[in-house]
Amino acid sequence: MSQLMQNAPTATVDVELVTTTNAHTSTFLGNGGNIPDGIGSFQDDIIVTDNFRVTDVTVTLKDLVHTWVGDLVVRLRHLETDTVVELFRRPGQPHFSSSGYSNDLNGDYSFSAHNSDRFELAAATNAVIPSGKYASIQSLCAFNGLPSTGTWRLIINDCSAGDSGSLGAWSLNLAWG
Repeated sequence: MSQLMQNAPTATVDVELVTTTNAHTSTFLGNGGNIPDGIGSFQDDIIVTDNFRVTDVTVTLKDLVHTWVGDLVVRLRHLETDTVVELFRRPGQPHFSSSGYSNDLNGDYSFSAHNSDRFELAAATNAVIPSGKYASIQSLCAFNGLPSTGTWRLIINDCSAGDSGSLGAWSLNLAWG
């Protein structure tokens, strides 16, 4: 029960709330395709003509299917600045085996500097790595402050023959402001 207190002492408290928001985000869509088994690489380019300074990057791999995740290296490259960030690199190699983890990919995987779930841990503990939001092994903050214009290339290398896969599509979210 509440009571009204007459002439009770009061205090003033200053509270500072810290919030961060990205004023703008643009989403760009890339193509999918087969990931060459043990040779070459899958590469797809998104050409951005909008001109702004990047403040945040999210990459989503849609319908990524591959047996033996330890075969794969996935990178994002901004060609004009030659900035490259690895999203993941042969999970489980070399500490688990020379071939990495044998677990499979079958879902949608999003990578951002704001995600805290470790892809390597998910790859180690799940027969099929669950779709989700993961932190990349190298920070996508490397792109912060760069111009958005230019060619953004997704590169997927399958480093060992014998297991195959494909990517349905991918998206690139660039934030500014």
